Amino acid sequence: MSAADLPDDEPAPQFPAAFRSAVAGRLAAGGYAVATWEPGGVNVRPPGGGDEQYIGLANLYRRAKAADAAEWPELIDGFLDRLARAVAAPDIPHDLMTVADRLRPRLGRPFDKRAAHPWGIPLPGTGLEITLVVDFPHTMAFVTDEMLKRSRKRGEDLLDVAVENLRNATPADFFDRASPDHDIYLGHTGDSYDAARALLVEELMPDSPAGFWVAVPSRDELAVWPVSFPAIKDVHGLHLFAVENFREHAYPITDDVFWVWHGVWHPFITLKDGDSVIDPPELFVEALQALEGPKPQ
Repeated sequence: MSAADLPDDEPAPQFPAAFRSAVAGRLAAGGYAVATWEPGGVNVRPPGGGDEQYIGLANLYRRAKAADAAEWPELIDGFLDRLARAVAAPDIPHDLMTVADRLRPRLGRPFDKRAAHPWGIPLPGTGLEITLVVDFPHTMAFVTDEMLKRSRKRGEDLLDVAVENLRNATPADFFDRASPDHDIYLGHTGDSYDAARALLVEELMPDSPAGFWVAVPSRDELAVWPVSFPAIKDVHGLHLFAVENFREHAYPITDDVFWVWHGVWHPFITLKDGDSVIDPPELFVEALQALEGPKPQ
């Protein structure tokens, strides 16, 4: 399966009976027969027979938990429709440069190295990975080493193309201020690349001498807070936002908060034993000095 947004790479939940019943009912309505359930999904027999197929349900369950049970049939039907479209996604051309305008970067957790692994590079200081995808109208496909080999291109070179495409696809009013009390900004377009726009934070935001705190709890969420002295006492609130949305939303990425300064990412707040732990790097003191301005001679 080539769709980037369908396999679940998060810890597998145990689904409650009501959710399983709802999924089984919609599968049956679509002609699928449930073979066996697994902790993170279900094995089904497709309409007309054939080999069993595994459908990961963890991300769907995250959405269902946030919705009324009466909305589940429509939610499940939409998920299965996207699944069918993804399976029928266009083939990737032999030369990726023929779809260069469709390339996009993705930011997420590293894939299980035991599985088929797309091309990717780590984002230093985060534990996250930048991958490449080819964007289609209803789905996306990861770029693999084999695709790069056929195209005679390096992943790093195509990443530059993908980032430029994302830059051009980002509206000028991408960020909205979250509240009048704090200058926290949220970015959301719903195009599946909002978290990836964290790679453009220092371009998209007005200049901030001491950098930015950045949270990417899920694929479709990006929160940014310019570093300031008044904000320091409340920055833990950004971590609470990250923790809650990482836990509740589909396609989770991380509940950490990072500090981004001059293009370099640093861990800043992490969750340890249920508590938010602020651990700024030594370089953060130097950044705060930039807020104070030059010292009088």
